[in-house]
Amino acid sequence: MRFSQEAKNMLAMTALVFAVALALNALLAPAGNRDMWSWTISLLAVAVVLWIWSRRDSTAEREAEAAEAAAQEAEELAKRTIVRHADEPAEKLEERSEPDDLTRINGIGAVFQTVLNEAGISTYNGLASASVEDLEAIFDAAGRSRPGRLETWTPQAEFAAKDDWEGLREYLDSLGE
Repeated sequence: MRFSQEAKNMLAMTALVFAVALALNALLAPAGNRDMWSWTISLLAVAVVLWIWSRRDSTAEREAEAAEAAAQEAEELAKRTIVRHADEPAEKLEERSEPDDLTRINGIGAVFQTVLNEAGISTYNGLASASVEDLEAIFDAAGRSRPGRLETWTPQAEFAAKDDWEGLREYLDSLGE
């Protein structure tokens, strides 16, 4: 049998109310009739167990919902990225067939390259066509914090896509990198 969160909370509160009522009854009862303490302790224990049970399941449900929302957001972002690439001319798609080494872009290491690749960005052209908002959404969906100087990745990728490594070096020098 599966209980809703509200039902679990109601069970815990009911057990707690009964335990408090029994405790008050035991305190107010005559000295010779105080055998209610064992019932009071038992009901308090039941209330605590029910409360822990309801909290554990509610935390698991929230985590599952958050994971599902992140997966949906990543899927939507991947679809937007794929649609953008589908608009590219055929010769650009052929160029994209082999992934580029995105770690040549200043600020992108192996971990960030993996995140980008999983989001469908594996070439300099793909990175150059991504907006800063797209990149932020990719890292947010992957559960990563926003990389520093993310706004420089697109211009760097434009130089790299043209194999203009000297221009890339000059661009980085102008930034003080």
